[in-house]
Amino acid sequence: MGSRFLALSRWVLIVALRVGLSSETCNAKDNSTKCTSSCGNIHNISYPFQLKHDPKHCGNVMYTLSCENNITLVVDLPPSGKYYVQAINYHNQTIRLVDPGLQNNNCSSMHQNFPPFLRDPYSAYNMSGYLLSTPVFYIKCSNPVNSSLYVDTAPCLHINASLVQQKTYSYVKVGVMEVGDLNEGCSAEWLALALLSYPNGHNTSYESVHSALMYGFDLRVYWPDEIAPICQGQWSYNLKCFPHTIPGT
Repeated sequence: MGSRFLALSRWVLIVALRVGLSSETCNAKDNSTKCTSSCGNIHNISYPFQLKHDPKHCGNVMYTLSCENNITLVVDLPPSGKYYVQAINYHNQTIRLVDPGLQNNNCSSMHQNFPPFLRDPYSAYNMSGYLLSTPVFYIKCSNPVNSSLYVDTAPCLHINASLVQQKTYSYVKVGVMEVGDLNEGCSAEWLALALLSYPNGHNTSYESVHSALMYGFDLRVYWPDEIAPICQGQWSYNLKCFPHTIPGT
């Protein structure tokens, strides 16, 4: 009788502990979805995002943002760098970013960072594998180029040349770079992303391209339940886990 009572008591205690832990976990998850913050013009920052100094139960640490001087929302995406957050679309699961090196009404300002194409939990690609934003290639040429594919960056950008260097010319190519798009004597020097469309043969200026760059580019945000697998002892690429070594090697 005594041993049966003791066994029953242990069973009740184990069940109670499991129920308590489960309830605590659920409450923590519920609390994390109820937190809201704001920074500058961006309000209702909510789960899974959290600000750097929010309570620990708010949001998810993978989606931590910083609020600089109470007016600028910043996301850090190493190794690319920091970006200013312009908008968060929870319905489309996108976040719009702009490079901190760009300045309004200053078309000579340039990017500080190379675009972050893949950085968990963010991706420059949609679920079908297509870029969410339009690539903008910065091109340097040894000779002037007359092509509907190229947009002259003058007078915004100038490439200084010393007395011993050959004069060069600067352009941007908006859109995917196809084979044959890069003229002889030209090289792609930089790449940016922007939310714009530029049909071939359509006249535009670098000022308008710069304005589009100032508007920003989109990254797709993967929610925590989409990246549930934890890559223990493995490396991840585009939210997928891969072994460090290949079997048989």
